[in-house]
Amino acid sequence: MLEPGFNRALIELAPGIETVADLPAVYIRRLRALVLADTHLGFEEEAAQQGYYVPRIQLLRTLEVLRQGLELTGAEWVIFAGDVKHSFSRLLRSEREELSRVFQYLVKEKGVRVTIVRGNHDNYLPIVAKDYGVEIVQELYAEGILVIHGHKKPQGDYPGKVEVVVMGHEHPSLRLRDKLGYVAKLPAFLVAPYPVLDARLVVLPAVGQYQTGTTVSLSPDTYLSPILREEIPLGEIKPYVLAEELGVLEFPELALLEDLLDQVEM
Repeated sequence: MLEPGFNRALIELAPGIETVADLPAVYIRRLRALVLADTHLGFEEEAAQQGYYVPRIQLLRTLEVLRQGLELTGAEWVIFAGDVKHSFSRLLRSEREELSRVFQYLVKEKGVRVTIVRGNHDNYLPIVAKDYGVEIVQELYAEGILVIHGHKKPQGDYPGKVEVVVMGHEHPSLRLRDKLGYVAKLPAFLVAPYPVLDARLVVLPAVGQYQTGTTVSLSPDTYLSPILREEIPLGEIKPYVLAEELGVLEFPELALLEDLLDQVEM
């Protein structure tokens, strides 16, 4: 077993915020917290109700990311940056079962603190969370770190300066075409200045395997979050791509990737 705190392929995305091997998660050292976003548990059941039958892998994927993340970091706190569940309008049977499995693992088996920053998909989540003492908040500020989901702008009025904003919601990926015409779409972390708060922004890739999300570009219209559409200098976004078996790969800022990005067929 790896020693707590060991993190192969560590990249510091912002001061004290590190990648965790090749997982779609970050470790915040000052908080001893593992942060991940957009697990979208229950997606498969809702897809089936609409006539699309896909393998049930979201729960297994989430548990494996959590298992590896806790083993590699020794984190004492797990923070979900929103959209833990998938259905907007109800609590699906599979959502109840899968949320219970995740909370049972984290709270009962691993004994870690769990906080959920509520996302736009997280309606009815408290019905399950209350049975495990899981905290649900609209935003989370701690020691200069602000964790939000990202479907709306930060609300403000924090007890101290915001140094780094960590968010999900966008499910970012980088899509590039090579000289042979092959197009690869890979999930990515995004790091950028956040001038409104005089802070750094870190956008997390989705944990959910079916949430391929937004292809990053220099056009504001391609983004879901009003933060990225309206408040971030897009040319200064720096992608860090999650590549299977290679770890996290650092790319230049989007302004320097313009020629490659322009070749992509949207």
